Amino acid sequence: MRNLLVILTAILVLTASSCSKKEKLSEQINKQLDSITHSLVLSVNPKQLDRLTISINDFIIEYPSDSLSSKYLFELARVNQSRGAYKESIAALDRILKDFPMAKERGVSVFMEGFIYANLLHDLPKAKEKYESYLSIYSGQNDKMVRDAKLELENLGKSAEEIFKQIQANADSLK
Repeated sequence: MRNLLVILTAILVLTASSCSKKEKLSEQINKQLDSITHSLVLSVNPKQLDRLTISINDFIIEYPSDSLSSKYLFELARVNQSRGAYKESIAALDRILKDFPMAKERGVSVFMEGFIYANLLHDLPKAKEKYESYLSIYSGQNDKMVRDAKLELENLGKSAEEIFKQIQANADSLK
């Protein structure tokens, strides 16, 4: 009986310290994300971003099945996209798709990759692949994103001027 009590106490202490460690790491990541998000208006300090990346990777290693892991990767992808680090953004999004099969961010990650490939990297074949993948796998999740993906596919490779002319021609034909 005494051994059982000692074992239960040890388990409780380990569980409490584990939760505390998770909460501390999560709080640290949230503070770093807030700091970087606020500084994006000006310029992100590369050391801040390095610390954030390390913190997120530490969190994922420590808590690989936690829903916060995929959330933090998605936030890292957004930060990287905002600062023009498109390849790093895509790498984080790919990691969500590869390592987190149940993540709620999966659909938007595929769409975001399509957007980055189409509008920022101008890799139209890859963009088409991503948008079509979004439509085939995630079309039942978000009607607005489905419309946006279809619109992106229809206008892939067109300039803003071409799109405007097409909209204007469609409006004229309705009159």
